[in-house]
Amino acid sequence: MGAMARSPLGLVLLLSLCSATALASYSYVESGEGGRSGSGRPYHFGEESFRHWSRSRQGRFRVLGRFTHELLEDAVGNYRVAELEAAPRAFLQPSHYDADEVMFVKEGEGVVVLLARGKRESFCVKEGDVLVIPAGAVVYSANTQQNKWFRVVMLLNPVSTKGRFEEFFPIGGESPESFFSVFSDDVLQAAFNTRREEWEQVFEKQSKGEITTASEEQIRELSKSCSRGGRHGGGESIWDIKPSSLTGKKPSHSNNHGRHYEITGDDCPQLRALDIEVGLANISRGSMMAPSYSTHANKVAIVLEGNGYFEMACPHLSSDSGRSSPRRREREHGSSREWGREEEEEGREEQEGGQTKSRGYKQVRSRIREGSVIVIPAGHPVTLVAGDDKNLAVLCFGVNAQHDEKVFLAGSNGLLRQMDEQAKALAFGAEKEKVDRVIGAQSDAVFLRGPSSRRVASE
Repeated sequence: MGAMARSPLGLVLLLSLCSATALASYSYVESGEGGRSGSGRPYHFGEESFRHWSRSRQGRFRVLGRFTHELLEDAVGNYRVAELEAAPRAFLQPSHYDADEVMFVKEGEGVVVLLARGKRESFCVKEGDVLVIPAGAVVYSANTQQNKWFRVVMLLNPVSTKGRFEEFFPIGGESPESFFSVFSDDVLQAAFNTRREEWEQVFEKQSKGEITTASEEQIRELSKSCSRGGRHGGGESIWDIKPSSLTGKKPSHSNNHGRHYEITGDDCPQLRALDIEVGLANISRGSMMAPSYSTHANKVAIVLEGNGYFEMACPHLSSDSGRSSPRRREREHGSSREWGREEEEEGREEQEGGQTKSRGYKQVRSRIREGSVIVIPAGHPVTLVAGDDKNLAVLCFGVNAQHDEKVFLAGSNGLLRQMDEQAKALAFGAEKEKVDRVIGAQSDAVFLRGPSSRRVASE
């Protein structure tokens, strides 16, 4: 299914992202904090949130439901997440989307062919590559491997109807149906300069479905003209595409607890035009990413491999959704006098244009595993924790990323360390020595030893 290719911007970009390394099951402690899984609503989406658009032995294409919740719609409501899986030597029928797409190759190798601007471009893609494909480009593709599946994760930005996109097949039968079939006989005969009967024999005889199987020889022929650099037949690419390998350059952050790679608008003008960035975090088993937030970008994160959990602070959830902070939960189980103080505290509200705003936060928390999708709005502090057995690899699409900055709240690069002495004395309710000791105790940055590792080390 042309599901493999369609994407943002009128440019096509092939970037090499780092391959996600191994991961798998997560060992949860079923008591204490580690055992509380939470629902993560409305920011976490599991397998049940996907709907299959196409499914057969040759492969499947599934799409995540729309981000329609009021807390998500403004931030990422126009974006959709989709996944493609193609069996060895599978061929995906030509089609186009009314959406731009950023495509990430999670596993395997393939050839992607675009018909756009009156020309043909062929791309060899492999695990870790990112391909940006403009809306309206006709695309067909194939898994070039003999015994390995081709798996792709994509972020789509519809250009016709907000939050909705469609796939259009020029060639078909019963499934898929050719969109030409709805045109009148007169129009088709005039357009193709041939009789309707002859046209039907060519355009409506495809009966194998959206994903079919190609022979080894056909795969070889399809792959002959493809290029890592986006060249065709020795000529320059119409979009002057050049590969960029993330793993070939220094990670933005790296230590024993994890690595982070990213491509931003500063690295790629095409991504700047889309106002999107792509990042990949590989968190070592038992480790975590330090609590942090993005200043401008709304993140759509997809777990590629491994298990773990995430926690996020949210000021928007009502009192009956999400979980209160641990400190607030303690007060909720305290004396009636403490309960009265809490009611008084929560009764102090800020007046904003006739509306009141609570000063509290709710904890959003959920277990995550391969295939989980998380939406992280700008400004929301969040952390990701990897399981004890395997690494956790998370692909992240940042939307509205042009002026974004990642702010870390703990670690050797924690922002609070930059406070001047007088501000510390005024802001904290403890002696200066204790404040400095607490906010300066962590010697690692970005990736830290996780909660379970700390428990083991202390025992």
